[in-house]
Amino acid sequence: MILLFITSSLLLFVGVRIFKWVRNYLQARSYGLPIILLPVSFNEPLWMVFRPLFAWVEYLPFGLGNWYLYTTMGWPTEDGSRSLRRYGENLVLCSPVDNIIATCEPAVVQKVWTETRDIWRMPESQSQLFTFFGQNVSSTHGEDWKRHRKVTVQAFNERTMVGVWSEAKRQTKALKLTLEKERERSLGRVRSTFDILAMQVLAVVAFGQETELTSVPKGHKMSLMESMGFILKHVLLTVVFNSLQAPAFLLPSVLRKLKVSVAEVRLYMEELVLAHMKSTSKPSVLRTRPASLIEAIVSANELEKRGDSSGKPRSYLTDSELYGNIFVFNLGGYETTAATLTFALPFLALHPEIQTWIAEEIDTHAKTHASGKDEESDLGYNDVYPRLLRTRALMYETLRFASPAPLFVKTPLVPVNIDVTTPSGPRTISVKPGTLMGMNQYGAHLSPRWGSDAETFNPKRFISVDEEGEERFQMPEGPAYTAWMIGPRMCPARKFSQVEFAGIMAELLKDWRVEIVREGGESEGEARERVNKVLRDEKYFNVSAHLRRPEVAGVRFVRRS
Repeated sequence: MILLFITSSLLLFVGVRIFKWVRNYLQARSYGLPIILLPVSFNEPLWMVFRPLFAWVEYLPFGLGNWYLYTTMGWPTEDGSRSLRRYGENLVLCSPVDNIIATCEPAVVQKVWTETRDIWRMPESQSQLFTFFGQNVSSTHGEDWKRHRKVTVQAFNERTMVGVWSEAKRQTKALKLTLEKERERSLGRVRSTFDILAMQVLAVVAFGQETELTSVPKGHKMSLMESMGFILKHVLLTVVFNSLQAPAFLLPSVLRKLKVSVAEVRLYMEELVLAHMKSTSKPSVLRTRPASLIEAIVSANELEKRGDSSGKPRSYLTDSELYGNIFVFNLGGYETTAATLTFALPFLALHPEIQTWIAEEIDTHAKTHASGKDEESDLGYNDVYPRLLRTRALMYETLRFASPAPLFVKTPLVPVNIDVTTPSGPRTISVKPGTLMGMNQYGAHLSPRWGSDAETFNPKRFISVDEEGEERFQMPEGPAYTAWMIGPRMCPARKFSQVEFAGIMAELLKDWRVEIVREGGESEGEARERVNKVLRDEKYFNVSAHLRRPEVAGVRFVRRS
């Protein structure tokens, strides 16, 4: 009887999924776009957990497992431009759960992601991923999103940028590159180096914690560095298992530590917010540093509270919403900085002419010589950062190849007509509520619309020269560039990341150049091909771009003459 019940339930489950799959397929056919059939969708939570167990599917003969790639939210990172070349700028991922129109066509991207009317929503399967500390600016919509945005955007002011610049340079100076043994690093060690550096910058700029980051204060079980770092390195596990209610002794060690880390970070945020509240209630004192990100957000929130009047919608953030926003900004700042630098350095080593071009700019603007002396003195944020156009171009070009790019999806609240390019020509399709539009960021970034050198690393594409010979930073017209998203929901911490990147690169390249590490008796050409292959073929997505085998390639820092 039990076997019959199990069999019947399984048949019913399979039958319902097949029915929904056929229904979605018929809808997908009406679009006139290439269709990829998927037995599961990356929007199914259980599949996110068990997907690694089915990795063997990808290696089935005759292309039978080709669908496996598209069942992870980060498939564009691994795919690069392959789907673009095979299917065109628009395709449909058809599963029993949903239809996802994946697009990298600039006009379609503009239509969906720059729409100012509140008719497109991110489904909860994506918007609620990082809400375990509270709702935040990336998880909310409509009036709630405007409320979050109004408070949080005030934290990213020029005073914050001064702090980011100086702390990024200070932490870079501490990398100990003057020691011979520290100058040669695998890309795995490069990543861990910048993981730590980014966490140190965030600890000071975001948390205002200038004490030893590895110390464990009274009342805590872990340091801020260890607890925040552990969450950020295991963020997808946190997403899946944070709400799991089970005795600690039943959990594997990584989940036990994860739960402790989440509790510790929450306690640190509560203490820091409380400390700031107490300090603002006392007579003002002379500040020795810019306000931290937490202090700036809390101050902006308190202004909203004082200006709030009864009868109007609440304009301030609750405590959990404060913590939710503080966490997502730290998540973005940590992952994107470390990932971008991990890719930027080998790209520079592979392109010494680009490295020289950027170093020239840094020599001109990022340091000055005392009159009649050889000593160098650093210039500040306001003097230097606005002039580092080539350095900013380096970041943009690196992110063109290595973006933190899952397939961001949205669905309309009402039917919306969209003009798309199909294999048979232009066509207008109706996208109904429930159908998802997904942005294939890598397809957009590597599209032939960038020119014949679309898949060649060339930061100079972002620099133009006017009639007077002055350089200008300029986005090329035609292709879509979405490293920080686009439209109203563009990342509010975009400049934070750019200033941090520029500060680190300016400090590094004023004294050092980067070279590829050769292995064994390989030639320069063989070493370049090996590193190129790692950067091109071994990317995968885990909040940002990572490398599957970062230890097989490395860079060496050589002091500039």
